Amino acid sequence: MTSRRVYFTPNGIALGHAGRCIPAARKLLERGDKVVFSTYGDAVGFIQSAGFKVLKTPPLKFEETEDGSVAMLQTSLKWPLHIATFLKQVKSEIVNLKKFKPDIIISDSRLSPLFAGALLDIPRLLLLHQIRMLIPHRKELTPFQRKLKKFGEDIIMYDTNIFWSASNRILAPDFPFPYTIAKDNLNVPGKMLRKVEFIGQVISRRPEELPEKEEIRRELGLDDRPLIYAGVAGTLIERMNLIRILEDILVKLPDKYQVIFTKGIPGEADKPVYESGNIKIYNWVSDRYSILKSADLVISRAGHNTIAECFYYGKPMILIPTPAHTEHQGNAKSVMQMGAACVLQQNEVNYKTLLNAIENVLNSSRINKRIAVIQKAVSKFNAVNTIIERIDQYAK
Repeated sequence: MTSRRVYFTPNGIALGHAGRCIPAARKLLERGDKVVFSTYGDAVGFIQSAGFKVLKTPPLKFEETEDGSVAMLQTSLKWPLHIATFLKQVKSEIVNLKKFKPDIIISDSRLSPLFAGALLDIPRLLLLHQIRMLIPHRKELTPFQRKLKKFGEDIIMYDTNIFWSASNRILAPDFPFPYTIAKDNLNVPGKMLRKVEFIGQVISRRPEELPEKEEIRRELGLDDRPLIYAGVAGTLIERMNLIRILEDILVKLPDKYQVIFTKGIPGEADKPVYESGNIKIYNWVSDRYSILKSADLVISRAGHNTIAECFYYGKPMILIPTPAHTEHQGNAKSVMQMGAACVLQQNEVNYKTLLNAIENVLNSSRINKRIAVIQKAVSKFNAVNTIIERIDQYAK
């Protein structure tokens, strides 16, 4: 097969979008293809640390409040600035594309590369699990406000769908019903789903590729006590808010539990920044999948990637969604309805509530049976292989 030139353009807000592009990029490199990334923000250093060349583009992001939630009003008021930044991104992408001359563009939740690729007639695949953008809210809405909110979301959905349709195909890194994580974001008219293919979530290492749980525990210096794996992801503000809450609680958990807490702060990896008794705290770990496989329970935000990884590895969850973050709130509700997780809102989290949730989830045969059923159902999906197949299908 002729070597391909593949141009990945993940959204640079937080690390999830970049994280699900890297496994496919690695597989392409292994077979001799050429790969370049284009992104901004936190994703730049993350991708560079994975060994890939990154072309920086002007950053585009939402405004955030002190608790990490999206500041919708402040973001809306800055729409002229966001449009100007978007146009700068398109210009930057055109320059990069003319230099690299890719056979195909893989955009993860970004519009500007699709526009640039359409102008230059380069095939375009889109990774996207948020076809319907949801308007955040904190307080309970009246029936009229709910109708008004849905009306606004429908307008946004139909408008943005015109732009997302600049892709040749949309690959939704989610599972088909009834195991869809982002149910609210994928609740769209059937005609919009004609271009969409559910491929399952992208995952770097599958559980069957790792040693058995007991062997990993021995290597990590763990014993037979239940292992709680608490991992924090998201933007800097999202992370710091939850880190402050969890750090104070986890160090006080009873000795009958073992705890590994990762703060999600890139940098020096695999050396605990704090270790005492039954808990180890890391800024970053290079192999979170080994910890995930050895864990009995996961505590995290309600990010799409993390939930999907817990599905693949069959791990029950305690989810703490970011306040007023519509995707996180929707994901958490979806997984709770599946019976695979307990959900705590950030303002509810204290020592008592978290300890009760830990004990309830670990002792719940219903939750553990449900996660086992889900794991069996989703294990047949291999998103990385599907992405490679679509690249070969659509590339020039």
